[in-house]
Amino acid sequence: MTDTTMADFVHVEVPQEKTATAELNLSGSNSGAQTLETSGLGFLKLHPFIRDTVVDKIYGCMIGSALGDTIGLYTEFLPKHACETIYKERKFTLVNPVTEWYSDTHRNRFEPCAWTDDTDQALLILLSYLQNHTSENLLGRIPQDFAERLQIWIEQGLRALDRPPCGIGALVGGVVSHKDYLKDPVDMATQRWIKTARHVAPNGSLMRTHPIGVFCVGLSEEAAWKVAADIGRTTHVDPRCVVSCCISVGLIRGLLRGEIQTEEDLDKAIERAYDWVLSQPGLMNPGLDSELTEYEIKRHLERKEFEKHVYAKAYEELKLDSQREMGYVYKCIGSAILMLRYGIRGLKKSPVPSKTLFENLVTDLIMEGGDSDTNGAAAGALLGALMGYGNLPAHWADGLAHREWLQSKIERLTKILGIVQGSVGELKDEAPDGGKPLMTKDELEKRDHDMLYSILARDKERKEKEERERKKGHAKGLTGWFKK
Repeated sequence: MTDTTMADFVHVEVPQEKTATAELNLSGSNSGAQTLETSGLGFLKLHPFIRDTVVDKIYGCMIGSALGDTIGLYTEFLPKHACETIYKERKFTLVNPVTEWYSDTHRNRFEPCAWTDDTDQALLILLSYLQNHTSENLLGRIPQDFAERLQIWIEQGLRALDRPPCGIGALVGGVVSHKDYLKDPVDMATQRWIKTARHVAPNGSLMRTHPIGVFCVGLSEEAAWKVAADIGRTTHVDPRCVVSCCISVGLIRGLLRGEIQTEEDLDKAIERAYDWVLSQPGLMNPGLDSELTEYEIKRHLERKEFEKHVYAKAYEELKLDSQREMGYVYKCIGSAILMLRYGIRGLKKSPVPSKTLFENLVTDLIMEGGDSDTNGAAAGALLGALMGYGNLPAHWADGLAHREWLQSKIERLTKILGIVQGSVGELKDEAPDGGKPLMTKDELEKRDHDMLYSILARDKERKEKEERERKKGHAKGLTGWFKK
């Protein structure tokens, strides 16, 4: 490691006990303990501060994504001009007094100060890794296990936290609800994609992919890409979705390892992921249709369209609030990469990171509107991996619902990876059913009924508040008229 690379590692506080050397088990094999050198994490020994910094970045990635998702809900599906009108001060806080979101039937479905379906699905991947970490061929097991968890989630929600499923994407819902989905998830996803004339490329796999970059930190870049592709393709097989997931995972892995510090490093990592996907026939031609021409196969990774998004110089170029294309995966990865660029530039200005940099950059992004919670989740993971947990805004992190539970899972992950010392036993809430009986049909109907009642009650409260404010404004207007 050069002196330049070492500069990325600084001592920071992390939200748990001080780290220490431990044995590693990245693959899940029970064949014996690994050393730092054989695990791919030998770089942790290069400097006393590196281990603490990597742990801080892991927390930053996971919590940063959840925060981007949570703050992004404030402006999700709103056009940019509406965001600027509704949130004129451009300030958000998750601690008292909590910033009230724009009340409508969409936002009123969600728990205040909590993440959305984006982070829920990322947690399905994380929980799969945690529960199966002692399994042989762990990384080969996760795609099918994730698919099984996802099928439970679309009906039951995240059972570990009793969170109902909200915001199920059309593609995910259509693929996962098929009666034969679990027989071959990738085949079901491929069939669904082909029925769209091989056209749809939504952001649903990208929004959840960041945990893979964390637990693949000790693997080669290509191995991390393969895991990202295998898990992503359980629902999204379009090559644009696959390359976006590979880019995100590769960047997170590189940021944690201190290998990505400059925009030049960033660009090289993007191109390596692109070239790898382009070289994989099974990824470029889902289903390996022999009747497709070379043009029909390669058109999905056409360079002009790719570069337009991943090398965008401003959010305006991405048109994130476009009603027709706001869920397009290239818009999501493009905005995430652009925010990471802004973060790298911000850190370059000062050796001491600004405590407001993460907040300002995420706010700028979500104020563009569109699919802002997903954009925030994907971008928050990258920026969090760059800046670390210690540089997340306290008035966001401290107010995040279920934060302590999420932190406990991240701590377990760092121990399983061997970055932090400590034993890791089994926990019931990491099972697909959250360690609880699955809800019966009657219980599901009651949950949905109660949720609908809550939405209607909040909507009624919103309308009554608007009416009071309208009358108040009208009264002030009359007073002013009589004074004249």
